[in-house]
Amino acid sequence: MDYFPHMVRILRMDGTVFKTLAPTHLPLRYCMINLTVLGLIYGVASIQFAKLVLARQPEAAATFSPLLIMLVGISIAFFMHSGLALFVWVFSRGIGGNPQFMPVYLCIGMAAIGLWPLAPAASALQAGTYGAGLTVYTALATVYGSAVMVVAVKAASGLSWLKVSLAAAATTIYVGCFLYLWI
Repeated sequence: MDYFPHMVRILRMDGTVFKTLAPTHLPLRYCMINLTVLGLIYGVASIQFAKLVLARQPEAAATFSPLLIMLVGISIAFFMHSGLALFVWVFSRGIGGNPQFMPVYLCIGMAAIGLWPLAPAASALQAGTYGAGLTVYTALATVYGSAVMVVAVKAASGLSWLKVSLAAAATTIYVGCFLYLWI
């Protein structure tokens, strides 16, 4: 298994790696590895930042379970990935993209490695930590992770850059509206 060379190509935004991997059994493995590690990174960061939250809510300290937080972190990574893949697939298919769901699902899962730097920042923001450095870091990690994802979506959907940009914009607006209503 050539995991590290393939991940370096994904992180360098080499879209041809997805086509190279497509006929093999590796995309599913890489997807599961990258999402599990993303969830673990998020979970570990959440455990660290939970101490800040527990300091403000001492009654919650009795129910604090690091193992549960780790499992929730992994679950969140998989649920967010599934939702993102579904929305991207719907919007890209609507404008002429690949009608199959699994290529989009697997490519986005493999590209989740680009979101690893964003996971601790997301956890910090959720814990109520703010600051200029964290804001800049979060913005840069978001832009980079999004760029890696867009390359993966382009490879999976077979769309032009313009249509991929439209699908990404539609997904962002749609998810943004859901988050606005939720918050």
